[in-house]
Amino acid sequence: MKAFLFPGQGAQRIGMGEGLFEAFPEQTACADYVLGYSIRELCLTGPMERLTQTQFTQPALYVVGALTWLKRVADGAKADYLLGHSVAEYIALFAAGVVDFETGLRLVQKRGALMAEATGGGMAAVLGLEAAQVEDIIRRHGLTDIFAANVNTPKQIVVSGKREAVVAAEPLFLEAGASHYRVLQVSGAFHTPFMQPARDAFTRFLADIEFRAPQVPVISNVTARPHRPDAIARLMAEQITAPVRWSDSIRYLLAKGLAFEDFEELGPAGGAVVKPMVKRTQLEAGPLDAAELAAEETAEAPTVEAPTRMNGTRHKAAGFGAATLGSASFREDFGVKYAYAAGAMYQGIASAELVIRMAKAGLLAFFGAGGLPMLAVEQAIQRIRSDIPPGAPFGMNFIAHANFPQLEEDLADLLLRHQVRVIEASAFMEVTPALVRYRAKGLSREGGKIKAANRIVAKISRPDVAAQFLSPAPERLLTRLLESGGITPDEAALLREVPMADALCVESDSGGHTDQGMPFTLIPATLKVRDDAQARFPDFARIHVGAGGGIGTPEAAAAVFVLGADFILTGSINQCTVEAGTSDAVKDMLEGMNVYDTDYAPSGEMFEMGSKVQVLKKGLFFPARANKLVSLYRQHESLEEIEPALRRQIEERYFKRSFDEVFADVKASYRAAEVERAERQPKHRMALVFKRYFRDTTRWALAGDLEHKVDFQVHCGPALGAFNQWVAGSDLASWRNRHPDLIADRLMAETADLLSRRFSILLGEGGS
Repeated sequence: MKAFLFPGQGAQRIGMGEGLFEAFPEQTACADYVLGYSIRELCLTGPMERLTQTQFTQPALYVVGALTWLKRVADGAKADYLLGHSVAEYIALFAAGVVDFETGLRLVQKRGALMAEATGGGMAAVLGLEAAQVEDIIRRHGLTDIFAANVNTPKQIVVSGKREAVVAAEPLFLEAGASHYRVLQVSGAFHTPFMQPARDAFTRFLADIEFRAPQVPVISNVTARPHRPDAIARLMAEQITAPVRWSDSIRYLLAKGLAFEDFEELGPAGGAVVKPMVKRTQLEAGPLDAAELAAEETAEAPTVEAPTRMNGTRHKAAGFGAATLGSASFREDFGVKYAYAAGAMYQGIASAELVIRMAKAGLLAFFGAGGLPMLAVEQAIQRIRSDIPPGAPFGMNFIAHANFPQLEEDLADLLLRHQVRVIEASAFMEVTPALVRYRAKGLSREGGKIKAANRIVAKISRPDVAAQFLSPAPERLLTRLLESGGITPDEAALLREVPMADALCVESDSGGHTDQGMPFTLIPATLKVRDDAQARFPDFARIHVGAGGGIGTPEAAAAVFVLGADFILTGSINQCTVEAGTSDAVKDMLEGMNVYDTDYAPSGEMFEMGSKVQVLKKGLFFPARANKLVSLYRQHESLEEIEPALRRQIEERYFKRSFDEVFADVKASYRAAEVERAERQPKHRMALVFKRYFRDTTRWALAGDLEHKVDFQVHCGPALGAFNQWVAGSDLASWRNRHPDLIADRLMAETADLLSRRFSILLGEGGS
């Protein structure tokens, strides 16, 4: 067997291609026409300053690599496998017959131009450390602007990110044991989420390109497995932001039976760039083992990542990877590196800082808009937009207001005005006009498919509600919106052909509002609803089903992925991070909680309907006092009916003021109609007074008002207790070291590791 390797950026040199341009005049003339300059002159005479500019380097390497391949074919060469490093993957695609010479060149020209637009970035080669060690340094030191970009050999990793961050990180890597740290002469943060704008533009460019099935297997940089014909376009776009998994690609070929002498490098350096990486990979790690090779010959093959550490243990990932858990189409549709999202937590606990941190890491998070005034929500949108890279993922919470629908309308107006493209719809029991209007704007038909510019992730805990979101907008709402001018006839027509949601998140036993559902029953039932709906919308994109609630450990995440979840959504565990918008006092309490330290209390806004929230109970009186107030509300028709001694006790201990003083504050904050109703109806007056306790307890907790510490209302699920036990003794034991993106990295990596070991055992391959 024979594998041909093509080196990427960094292999360029003056004089490359000598003799090839004369041997292949037709292709040379084509290149000159496409590029608008003499490729021969650039490669043979430079100047080097021009040849090293990305927009010139990439086309030059493609042309020289492609012509070198044609010469080897003329000499009788035949390949069993092809692979190219980064931009050189296009040479491999040309050699495999996936694209013709001109198409490949146009792709590389566009790619190089887009990547050249990236400025302020940098890369550095790190020698002597494994990928897991590099990732650990990044996590421990909170290097949010640096990513592992190329895994060239098991101990040669290239990091990439903002240039000043890359330069400043040198002593951290050297102190950790790196033998060398060399900053490279590049201007972009290649193969990181910072390249998302280039990836988005390139994805649009790829839409009109036809890729043929490979005549020879081409190993993808993204998956380290052979390309599958129907996934080539997607993976070549993803390659711009994804790490180059060169070492895993070599290990895959070694496992297929190739020896060092079976690899041949074709490029300007005559075999001195990427072929030596084969020997180092062979010596440092060897071929993939049988378990790692289990996901066979598919572009969707699971990632085989570097070893990961937790609490001093180390496990070798075998067959699963953090970047390939869940649905690949979810990752593509939402532009994220993991099938993972951080859910909204009300009152801005899921803060702008949290959303920004996640977005910069290429991860989706939802801002906690619930309970905030519109001005605060608008300011958060503006801040997030100003601080994240263009095109980076983020979303906003859109909470149901059954009693105050105008609040939904105001929020929809705000989101549409600022072109917020993703929302988390929560607490909805039915679709409302505001949601329909948000969905309508930006619907379009392109090439026979209907696309939605505004996407909805609906949190549900019942299959019947799931069915509503996976149906078209109700006709009665369309009629009403058409009559009011809220939507156009064209928008109404498109709404009839699409579901209301792009994704459902099955919410099980979670913090805050919860139906205390079981994922093992809810997820399969919801998947059935999704599968039925998918068949009804052939012109719409794939509908995703994710899972949230109770996910705080690798075991929990693994369970829902095995059940079939396309993505996971975490909540409570992000409340105890540096970026969470609550007080240090609350975070200190949450850090010390266990799985049994939560309780159910009435919902402050909906206790008349029996709605419950899950809250922290350890060291707090809030759950008991909240239940006491609701019990009194049910037993009495007015505040005056409450026994005087009990009334005084509640006023002094709960409110620290009289009911009359509380109602005076209520009148200043509620609408006139509500106040008038309360003055006419003693029962409603009692409800508003008691609701003030719920509002105050939240405010005290968010502010860290220690005078009222025993009354803190802290929405939280047992997932955080499980998380605390999992990370005990590690660097994440203290909340001051916890950041939402680092939690995502750790949780997804350990979940992949766990699944690998569990499946190895199930397949009879040993392990413990």
